[in-house]
Amino acid sequence: MKDSKFLLVDINSYFATLAQQENPYLRNKPLVVVKDLGRTCVIAASKEAKKLGIKTGSNLHQAKQLVPNLVVIPAEFEMYLSATKKLKKIFCNISPDVQVYSLDEAFIDLSSCREYLYQDLQQLGQEIQQQIKRELGDWVTANVGIGNNRFLAKMAAEIASKGSVFKIDSDNIDLILATVTFEDVCGVGYRLSKKLSKLGIYHPYQIRFYRVEDLELWFGSFWSRELLKMAYGEEPHHLSLLNDQRFLSQRMRSVSRSITAWQKITDLSEIKRIVLNLSREVIYKARRMNLSGRQVGLYLIGGDNICWGKHLTFKDFINHTKEMVQLFAQWFDHDWRGQFAPIKFVVFLSLLEPNDKHVNSLLPSWQKNESLEAALDAIDDKYGLHTVRSGLMIQSKAVIQPEVTGFLGDQDYQFNYR
Repeated sequence: MKDSKFLLVDINSYFATLAQQENPYLRNKPLVVVKDLGRTCVIAASKEAKKLGIKTGSNLHQAKQLVPNLVVIPAEFEMYLSATKKLKKIFCNISPDVQVYSLDEAFIDLSSCREYLYQDLQQLGQEIQQQIKRELGDWVTANVGIGNNRFLAKMAAEIASKGSVFKIDSDNIDLILATVTFEDVCGVGYRLSKKLSKLGIYHPYQIRFYRVEDLELWFGSFWSRELLKMAYGEEPHHLSLLNDQRFLSQRMRSVSRSITAWQKITDLSEIKRIVLNLSREVIYKARRMNLSGRQVGLYLIGGDNICWGKHLTFKDFINHTKEMVQLFAQWFDHDWRGQFAPIKFVVFLSLLEPNDKHVNSLLPSWQKNESLEAALDAIDDKYGLHTVRSGLMIQSKAVIQPEVTGFLGDQDYQFNYR
């Protein structure tokens, strides 16, 4: 095995830990984070809550039954993103090759600088932990995994004890692969893990003892190859993509925004208000990145996964809220017709291209829309999105503010254009 050259830094219980850092009263208490007060799904749990059996995705009612003194707080996505930006600065001072994998995780590739700068990676991991404490606070701890590829570095971080540094190398790799469960293997989801367990396969190392023909019969050609890579500690496809500069440099192809409401929405006016709210955010993000799109889509999901949706592709580019909302209004009048009460809403703009690659319209109506949108952009840039909004949105119960997804699917926007 080649020398280790990758680190994976994973902040322990990120959302909850940051809240405990901000508010000492919350420390050493079982704490969970929900998207907003009143929500019933736990999106993060503190180290104390995890020890009592509460996990991400737990039902809040059941969690409270398990831990009566459980503390519940709403998410603060701006705080999480701000902290992640600080973390990225720390990592970029260590190596020029950093890939932020999610809000609380980042790969640091030392291939270009280890030989001359970092002889002792164990010590480097400890120094990173101290830098994180200095930047984010003493309560914030991190696992640091070390390996000769991203797959092993992430696995090392997963199985390390909280706040420690762990290395997988030629001396322990077979033992690790023979003892770690698929729960700690990056790329193996719940359904695949369950299918493997039904066959009596609980550890990656076991895959080595099966014929390729049998694996292909059970899992198909793609997953049989992926599982074999994992069995020998090699990078699976989804992580090896991070090596592809074409993949890394690829600009965003679409901008989308979705939200799940508190309950089914029966009022058509409220449905339109929500869609307008999401549409403005989508257009704002695209414009900040100097992008316009030719495909517009809207999806509404109700109970029992009933779904209605529509998308259209245009010859001309769109980057005005008014254009998008007028199109959706037509769909509501002619296609939607109140088929069911939706609870989830999805709006997207795709087939994006840089604005300098196409010619803007000379029509007076387009120029008027552009002047209005540019004025809104200037105000929202200074004071925050939705500072100025239409009368329709003012009637809404609450403005839906932007939020950050855990896996930072829009990190190009979040890191470079905010």
